[in-house]
Amino acid sequence: MKFFILSTLFLVTGAVFFFDEDLQESDNLLYLMYLNSSYQPCVGTLIAPKWVLTAAQCFLPDLQIFFHGGSRVVQDSSGEILSYEKIIIHPNFTVTSPKNDLMLIKLSMSLTFFYNMEFRLPTFKMSGVNSCLIPTWVQNKEYDGNSEFVQHTIKTFMHSDANCAKLLGSKFLEDMFCVGFVPGSREYCQGIRAAPAVCGNELQGIMSWETGCVLMGYISAFTNIYNHLPWINSIINTK
Repeated sequence: MKFFILSTLFLVTGAVFFFDEDLQESDNLLYLMYLNSSYQPCVGTLIAPKWVLTAAQCFLPDLQIFFHGGSRVVQDSSGEILSYEKIIIHPNFTVTSPKNDLMLIKLSMSLTFFYNMEFRLPTFKMSGVNSCLIPTWVQNKEYDGNSEFVQHTIKTFMHSDANCAKLLGSKFLEDMFCVGFVPGSREYCQGIRAAPAVCGNELQGIMSWETGCVLMGYISAFTNIYNHLPWINSIINTK
């Protein structure tokens, strides 16, 4: 795949380059759903023909699922609205903590293009993986009151759990991992919440929270999907 320079960040150690992966010829974008609500949008990731995985914090009033057919540019009110049967929040999630920040949405109809090699669930606990791809939409501009978002995929670097705990303190929990560089003042961007993390060619995480825009290199915390596989599989295989 081609890589293009998105931005250059200058840290104490020198220049660090971020790359925007060209996904225009990839089917990956078909698996990203735009979740619109009366608050802030989220990313939903298709993990099975009828199941979308996102963050539990995205269970918001007037939630709508938009399918954009792989388009890199989306607007709040554009795309095909997909109906859904049910929303299942992780039973141990609470609004007072980012722990267990996962939610499954069952679509009313199967998406027949689904192929599980795109965003496949993890088959291993991450070990020796030092980078992840984070696809998300970033707010670009507004037209007639509707926000326009452009898709970017960033390649960023994973920290050890010990370093995440040092950087993020008590907010870093045992079911998380973190990516990015050390906190600092950088250019602002408005990304969409609940972006997926593809690490070692598998879907390893869903963004729970960030210290700033992930595309600008800020430290971001992801719910570790591998730790929640028993719950995910029990839902999508029985509900």
